[in-house]
Amino acid sequence: MLKIRLVRIGKKNLPSFRIEVTEGAKTVDLIGSYYPHSARSHFSISKEKLEHWLKSGAKPTPAVADLVKGKYEFKPYHGAVAAKEEKAPPAAPSGEVKTASDEVPAPSAPTAAEAQEPVPPEAPVMEGSSEEKSVEPSPQEEPVKS
Repeated sequence: MLKIRLVRIGKKNLPSFRIEVTEGAKTVDLIGSYYPHSARSHFSISKEKLEHWLKSGAKPTPAVADLVKGKYEFKPYHGAVAAKEEKAPPAAPSGEVKTASDEVPAPSAPTAAEAQEPVPPEAPVMEGSSEEKSVEPSPQEEPVKS
């Protein structure tokens, strides 16, 4: 299928476009150019070639159709720059140094409901627990005298 589309050329951060008729990845004809720079924006196209390819069944992309009508507005891509700005941590104002304690929130005061709750008494210690074991000689053993 024939398409009339913009093909990016030019330098990094300074794009320029060719308007080409393509079939798949193969360029069939070059019919114009577009330079979207704000100070010297330039658009040129061969009207005879454009009409010929439109009659031959070539479909223009939405960007090319808007360019021909004079309604196209070039919007530069700022995705990589915006992503870096979002990931960067906010800078501390000059003269102030942030410490780890600045980032930890202070504990909140207990609410009225929490302040009125009775504190449960400590659990009683079981007789068989290791804390209360005393070492007493069994009645069967006799104490050793020295």
